[in-house]
Amino acid sequence: MGRAIVFNGDRTWEERDLPVPDPQPGGAVLRVEATGLCHGDVDQFHGIGRTPRGGAFPVVPGHEVVGRIEKIDARAAEEWGVTEGDRVAVRTIVITPEGGTRAYGIDFSVKEGSGLYGGYADYMEILPGSAVYRLREDLPAAELTIFEALSCAVTWVRPVKDGHTVVIEGPGHMGLATVVAARAAGAGTIVVTGLSQDRSRLDCALQVGADHVIDVQTENAAQRLADITDGRMADVVIDAASGSSVTVNTAMELVGRGGHIVIAGLKDEPVNGLDSNSILFRGITIGPGAGLDAARAVALINDGQVPTAALAGETFPLDRFEDAFALLDRRVPGRDAVRVSLHVS
Repeated sequence: MGRAIVFNGDRTWEERDLPVPDPQPGGAVLRVEATGLCHGDVDQFHGIGRTPRGGAFPVVPGHEVVGRIEKIDARAAEEWGVTEGDRVAVRTIVITPEGGTRAYGIDFSVKEGSGLYGGYADYMEILPGSAVYRLREDLPAAELTIFEALSCAVTWVRPVKDGHTVVIEGPGHMGLATVVAARAAGAGTIVVTGLSQDRSRLDCALQVGADHVIDVQTENAAQRLADITDGRMADVVIDAASGSSVTVNTAMELVGRGGHIVIAGLKDEPVNGLDSNSILFRGITIGPGAGLDAARAVALINDGQVPTAALAGETFPLDRFEDAFALLDRRVPGRDAVRVSLHVS
């Protein structure tokens, strides 16, 4: 049996003991070492699944998962190039037999199969259609969970060319991962914007590769960027901020003529006041922050190009997940963390 935290989709949770399965043909069983948390986990707690499928409840959450292969089917071992005992990152997406996709920790109900399809648990079943990638052994597992945010960020920076000025809106753990990805993509100047309450996160952005940060509540972001770039503005603006859609309009102010805007953060409301004529007159390209490249993210980590310690934030044991959750949701007075993760084993 293994412990698992289960979200019921109605702002309640429970801890369950679930049987540890044997691997399916083409699958494996993972002993979870650590799981990164993101704001999507908070949405899940409130009954919102941020995937095209809309999520499933009740669910074992957790989709930023690092662990060791406990058992593996021979076919999966050959396909994935790993064996029992290997430390691996688990790709969030499972390719279904019909060619669709499902997300670990979100789209699998605990009532389905083993139910162990998320990282808030001692063990996790890895299904056929998954992918895992071997990770380095010399760093704490909690640090390595940044791979999942980075696997998204490396696709968001595809418009970035050598020497580009890149603005990243939002210094959450996704935005900070995008700083690393933008630097690896060849960005010349990286600017991160945030709120006054994000001070520690903006400081972290400078530590992990940003050249400048802007507090949009105390500074005129467009004027400050104009000063930094001698009026050229940004070649690429990546909106990694979640919640408010005002950052989309801000991106329009920060991007230069012929530039790119990548909308990556999920918004809680439609964009009001967007001047679509400006898109035409200034030749702006707007695209989605969509895609996943876990292989590239893991390669950057294994090659030592990711400051994992600076991005680690705070780590809690599984039985203190409520404390971790409160910090993630910024409900702890006087404390903030650039990331939050659970150390499981």
